Amino acid sequence: MSEEAIHILKEKSYSPKRRMDAIVALTENFNLAYFGVFEEVFQDTTDHPDVRSALALTFGKLGSYMESTDNPCLNVLLYFADDDSVTVRNYIVQALGMIGREEAIPVLLNALEDDDNVVFHSAADSLGRLGRPVVPHLIRLLEQGAEDARCVAAWKLGELRYVEAIPDLIQVIEAGENTELMALSVWALGEIGFGSAEVLSILNQAKAHENPDLHQRAQMAMKKIARHCN
Repeated sequence: MSEEAIHILKEKSYSPKRRMDAIVALTENFNLAYFGVFEEVFQDTTDHPDVRSALALTFGKLGSYMESTDNPCLNVLLYFADDDSVTVRNYIVQALGMIGREEAIPVLLNALEDDDNVVFHSAADSLGRLGRPVVPHLIRLLEQGAEDARCVAAWKLGELRYVEAIPDLIQVIEAGENTELMALSVWALGEIGFGSAEVLSILNQAKAHENPDLHQRAQMAMKKIARHCN
């Protein structure tokens, strides 16, 4: 069965659907000997993007179980992170999030500058999966990134709920340069839930803002903080 699946995967005359079914069959009964086959097909940039995308996700799944320092699945994904195919790039970014290794952070941050919105959103989701190691990078992004990337940074810092981000989130709100970014920073403060006098003061200021979204988010953030404190 495995020899047949390998033959189908390597032979481009078969439909992408059948070849992807072969990937599933090989993954279910995975042997390290199959990795070389997966890598060979994936590295062929002329191959069908759906097949290569399926392999990218397979590398993500397999790589998430590899605890050694040298992770071959991670290595091949990082090498092809700027692939010409938008579809393949998107699944590479998703796969890097599945593996969750710190080495992927620079690639994921770069993917936030991708022209394709799907890749952008996948990069944001993957960054959120990395946990504490990504926090300093998100704080730097919040301080000096492009506007869309700064919004992602505020959003993810809120999801990750790290108190260390509070001073930078307050600084964004005080600067008042971008109401969307301010609103996300307000929301993030509510998610973090630390009710210091400085946090409550800045939320009261945001609550008085003329922008209705900012006003509403400030109200909700204060309610969340109150629940955390009680």
